[in-house]
Amino acid sequence: MSSFHSSYRKSFCESKGFYKRTILTLFGEIAFKRRYYLDKNFEDRFFFTDLFLNLPKRKYFDPFVCAELYNESASTSYSKASKIVSDKVGKRINNNLLIGRASTRNCVMKFNIGDSFEEQNKRIERLYVMLDEKFVGSQFNDGKDHMIKATVIFEDTELVYKAKKKKNSMNRFKLVNSHACASIENKLLNDTVDYIYNTYDTDYIKEIIFMGDCATWIKNFPKSNWFKFNPDTNVKFAMDGFHFSQALSNLTTTKYDDVYYALYEYVLFNKKDDFTRLCNEFLDLNPERSEVIESKRDYILNNWNERQLYQNSPHMRCSMESHISHIFADLFTSRPKAYSKKGIKQLLKLRLLKTNNKNIKEEYFSQFKPKKNKYISELEEIKTNNYNNYLNKLLRRKYSNTTI
Repeated sequence: MSSFHSSYRKSFCESKGFYKRTILTLFGEIAFKRRYYLDKNFEDRFFFTDLFLNLPKRKYFDPFVCAELYNESASTSYSKASKIVSDKVGKRINNNLLIGRASTRNCVMKFNIGDSFEEQNKRIERLYVMLDEKFVGSQFNDGKDHMIKATVIFEDTELVYKAKKKKNSMNRFKLVNSHACASIENKLLNDTVDYIYNTYDTDYIKEIIFMGDCATWIKNFPKSNWFKFNPDTNVKFAMDGFHFSQALSNLTTTKYDDVYYALYEYVLFNKKDDFTRLCNEFLDLNPERSEVIESKRDYILNNWNERQLYQNSPHMRCSMESHISHIFADLFTSRPKAYSKKGIKQLLKLRLLKTNNKNIKEEYFSQFKPKKNKYISELEEIKTNNYNNYLNKLLRRKYSNTTI
């Protein structure tokens, strides 16, 4: 029996005629008519068909098209994501369909992305955290770029062998069980701590090692008391190799390779006085570059101990710069674009789902389960043929002043 012929509908709901709706599916456009009801008991107006099919209100795209748009937007621009999904639908209906860039953005902005971790209870003794930032062009932000602060948490590194290795190629390593967190607000510390507490048995963590470029916020990050998981936890911070080599290259330039290698050896063998002396002699020979030379010299000297820790610990390997390039630069800065704060927050969440190997489509559909409401309950009553029982139940509640 249909909803229109149900006992509850006849007693309390008035039909207000038919209204047409068109939705885009992966198999093309579907147009259909459905009844519009007024529930006099609840003063509600509704389309029972929309509720039964769980169709979002006033949306042209059906949930499966939305899921495709979300999945593509996590890896590429809105324009390209629109074209990819348009082509996918168009090939099935043999038609030139075009989803607009603005439509894709509006769809993505309505995706309710939650912050959830899969709760585990891993027991490990050492944990690594890499830190860095990325600046992204902004809109409506007084000309200031958005600063994405990010961490990558992992347990260890694993050697990866290539099928064909070049003569001078270096061994490559991959991170074991890595997880990325990022924020343009002051939420990075909370997100990082939440992930660690939800993933690991913190009573077993004896050492947590932070690695980065020694920016002020990065050096202050490990000082939070939240990382002192237990009295035996040893918190360390090390200066990564990429930014050390970059600073040394900027100091000497490519014209003075002999000075570069000499300074590199002084750092390698912990000869701080010799390093300072050679930098000052090099400065005397290049006074026109005094600002850069002094800046890079002081940068290395101020983080001397952090560099010594990194280079004298074979187990420390920091690849944060490549992660920044792969996770953020590839989507946000590979093309000249600017983002509103709301827009970049939403895209950042999508990007992190993709980076952390979450199935974006499943994440979306998990939020799209049918809601238990009075109209769906009515359908269940219809299916079990308990029309009179359901109607009597509603009447008893109505006349006993009990809220339904």
